[in-house]
Formats: sequence, structure tokens, C-alpha cells
Amino acid sequence: MAEEVQYRSATRDDLPGIAEVFQAAFPESVQHYVGHPIPPDVFADIFAICLDAEPEALFTATVGARTAGYIFAPMHLTRLFRTALWRGHLLRLFWGWASGRYRLGWQPVRIAMRNMLSVYRDAKAPELFSDARIFSVAVHPDFQGRGVGGGLLRVGLAYLEAQGARSVRLEVRPHNAAAVHLYEKFGFSTRGMTHDTQGEWLIMVREPGAQG
Repeated sequence: MAEEVQYRSATRDDLPGIAEVFQAAFPESVQHYVGHPIPPDVFADIFAICLDAEPEALFTATVGARTAGYIFAPMHLTRLFRTALWRGHLLRLFWGWASGRYRLGWQPVRIAMRNMLSVYRDAKAPELFSDARIFSVAVHPDFQGRGVGGGLLRVGLAYLEAQGARSVRLEVRPHNAAAVHLYEKFGFSTRGMTHDTQGEWLIMVREPGAQG
């Protein structure tokens, strides 16, 4: 009998497991940035920014002792950039890179800066603006096909609705048909396109009163 999936708010102790899920779910992104395996604490340090920016918006799905998935659904996406700058995260990331602890060269730094600026620009653009986001959601391949993604979306959207969010925005790769279909089931519809160094993203928006 399969163990039950538990959904709860994330803590700092969950960050290594969340980092593991990200690397397992998005190997093409890791390959794009660095081209080789990297220490998991790189992504744990990045997700620490999410936790500090809006701790109530980061959730995990666990099965037994393992992290099966996560979702970061911030009500205030722009707070993420202020937190990274003013709470010392960018300095710690820089030191992790400069000291060699991350084992990264210049290429991932250049790509990350370009994509960060692109996300910030999109976040502030008046068209299709929504500070409430499904910013990142992933399920470990070992637990896909068990409804974990849908469960995480329910938890994330319930949080945003409780905070008074009206429209909710997310971005998804056009070729990720399974994810696009799931988002459509939850009331999201495609409203535009954006892009980063890795390629195109669909912009999907969920309006007030959408069912899912």
C-alpha cells in the first residue's frame, strides 16, 4: 500500500529536500546553467531566499521521510528581489561562488543575472501584471503520476486566495504538455509569451472565480 502524501508549510530543514526535487525534476535547467552536476546546497541557498521572502508561501509534499514535491506561491513576488538584496542572500551566493564551494564558473553567473533581470522586468510590467504567482512547483520523478502536483497547486492557490489574491500568474514551458493541461484544469488560461536564455515560456493567468 502506497504511503499517504502529506502537505505542509516548509521549514529551513526542508530546503535540502526541495533542492533535490528541483534538480531531479528539471535536469535540463541544470544542464543549461552549468553543464555538470553541482552541489545541492546551491539550490538550497536559492530556495532560502523564497523562505525568507514569504515563508507562508513555500510548501512541501512529503511521503514518509522523503520530499516528493514543493510549491512556492508568493502573494508578493517583488518582495523576493528585495529580500535577496537587503537580507544578504546575494552576498552569500556570491561568496559561495567566489570561494569555490559551489564549483561554478562564470557562465552560470552570467545566465542567472540575465534571467533574474528578465523575471524582474516581467514582474513589474503593467501588461498581465500580477504579483501573486505560482513561481515554482515541481514533483520528484519518483512520485509523479500520484496527483502530487495537483495537491500542491490546491495548497498554493488556497494560500493565495486566503491572502486576497485576485488574478494569479505562472509561466510554463510550451512543450510541457502535462503541466499545461494540469494548469488548465485549475482554471489557468494562456495570455501571452515571454522568454529567457533557455527558451520560451507561456504566460498563464487564473482570474477570480476560476474553478479547479
